[in-house]
Amino acid sequence: MDGMDITSGNIQQALDVAALRQRVIAANIANIATPGYKSKNVHFDEVLGEASTVEREGVAPRQDGNTVVMELEVADQKKNQVAYDILLTALSQRMRLVRSAISGRGQ
Repeated sequence: MDGMDITSGNIQQALDVAALRQRVIAANIANIATPGYKSKNVHFDEVLGEASTVEREGVAPRQDGNTVVMELEVADQKKNQVAYDILLTALSQRMRLVRSAISGRGQ
């Protein structure tokens, strides 16, 4: 983060993106047997601070046109869960520091 302090708002925004990623992964898995379904992925534009859902690139469609690959979805789900857990820990620690500063403890 180039020496900048990560604010609670930034952490919350990243948690929101991780939650969106989780919903997209779940939808991909739920549609693994849907003919023609195109696997989706979440991209986060740091400049605009927006997340967007796009079709997954680099996956050859099966004969039915579906591009969901269970192994990729499971790997993405695991990576996303780790990121979410780290962000949640960071937010918890930040809130603990704020509470400590407000109460005057930890001086």
